[in-house]
Amino acid sequence: MALDQNGGTASGAAASQPSNLNFETLLSLSGDAILQLGLTGTLEYASPSAARLFGWDSEKLPEHLSDLVYLGPPNPEAETLHKILSGAATPDVSLPHADLQLRSAHGSLVWAEVTTHLIEKGGEPAAFAVFFRSIARQKELEGLLEAATQTDTLTGLFNRRAFEDTLNREWAIALRENTHTTLIKVSVDKFDAISEQYGQSAADDCVTKVADVLKDTARRPADVAARISMSEFALLLPRTHEMGAETISAYIQVAIQDLGIPNPGNTAHNGVVTASVGTACAVAEHKGVLESSEFLLAASESCVFQARQEGGNRVNFSMSVLGG
Repeated sequence: MALDQNGGTASGAAASQPSNLNFETLLSLSGDAILQLGLTGTLEYASPSAARLFGWDSEKLPEHLSDLVYLGPPNPEAETLHKILSGAATPDVSLPHADLQLRSAHGSLVWAEVTTHLIEKGGEPAAFAVFFRSIARQKELEGLLEAATQTDTLTGLFNRRAFEDTLNREWAIALRENTHTTLIKVSVDKFDAISEQYGQSAADDCVTKVADVLKDTARRPADVAARISMSEFALLLPRTHEMGAETISAYIQVAIQDLGIPNPGNTAHNGVVTASVGTACAVAEHKGVLESSEFLLAASESCVFQARQEGGNRVNFSMSVLGG
């Protein structure tokens, strides 16, 4: 072994090429999965970590190569990797380097950083080498961070910003597909009296319980419940017609009153917490309607304002057909 002249340690060149180097052992200890595939998609090598990442052993993995890549929303790099794994890629393809979702034997999707290289022999393309590094923990942390920026800390509902982003997206879909959209705004009547009489803790408890009513109501995957100000909430119900909108609104109004939360300032309604509910339902009758989501927000706000003006603890409803 070569030694440097300063202290009897191995020189850099010699240390980088130890005589007992065992690549198979190093690969078995690595968390990165490596696949080598022939240009026709034949699996020539799979590192031990491939079984840990994908769930298929070396005998079963070749059967699932063409299904390994999750082809969801359009993604050129995912599509190219799919071609490489299924033997449909040419050597001059742009080699993928991206964070992608992959299918596993357990039915779940796994996130991995994917890097692809072209291997040449004698100056000619011979195989593809694909490296997969699990980034599941990174994606989990990113998801938690995103949730924190979208969520009201007290109630766990969406905050106003996240709600408005979702409303804009769902409203665009509704206009394109000519489907109904319902927006329900809920304003707690005489809310300030709770904190004035019982303190901030009681006010927070009230907000949390009202939020739970909305959580129980937003049952479908596309439904969104949000806290949009101190004592105001919103419930977005895509593809909900006027009959359903009226039924759900009435349920919310009664359910909040039935909580029986004391509110000494709400003397008109037996000194318990009640809410004014404003509901706007809209549908575009023809394609090409360009009305923004502000229309639905304004309509629901007008309804909730009228409910408050009429004494609270009631539902005010509006239905709009756009482009008729």
